[in-house]
Amino acid sequence: MKSVVQGQLIHLTEMRDGDAEWLQDTQWEPGLLRNLSADALHPWTAAEYAELAANPDSDDHFFFMVRANADDGLLGWVILDEIQLKNRRAELGIALPVVSDRGQGFGVDALNTVLSFAFNELGLHKVTLDVNANNQAALRAYAAVGFVREGINREAVYQDGEWLDLYQFGILAKEWWAVSRGTIPDENTTADH
Repeated sequence: MKSVVQGQLIHLTEMRDGDAEWLQDTQWEPGLLRNLSADALHPWTAAEYAELAANPDSDDHFFFMVRANADDGLLGWVILDEIQLKNRRAELGIALPVVSDRGQGFGVDALNTVLSFAFNELGLHKVTLDVNANNQAALRAYAAVGFVREGINREAVYQDGEWLDLYQFGILAKEWWAVSRGTIPDENTTADH
């Protein structure tokens, strides 16, 4: 039986001892806070990270740690949030804080793994996310797994004295299945053409 949280390069786990402290420490990695699409109102403490991951009364999110298959080393986190069972959709967030871990395929594999979980296990129909228009690495990763730009929130992010657009992306289960199986979805299934 195939593991639903096992990718080619990474696997998804629960938060373990020491992970919350790692998240607290790595939130200062270059570029991480600047690429968040939401306000970072204050630095998070280890306790706040642990609370986010361990909310046992919440049935509207899944918070996973991303670990390397090669050595079980911690790479980051991914969350499916605001899950709506009636509408079968969720919002996705992901971070690989350490700069040296980026650009090696871990992010794309983590996206594919969490999308497999969302579509194959939770039975979701759609997953959405927001991304700053200047976050080129994230835009490439989202395109690689089949996300489609569905909208633009114009001048929604203020950075370095300039206003940036915030892009809304979405992916339908059928689009992800087509891309993950190596076929291109029919152009009528994409929203931004």
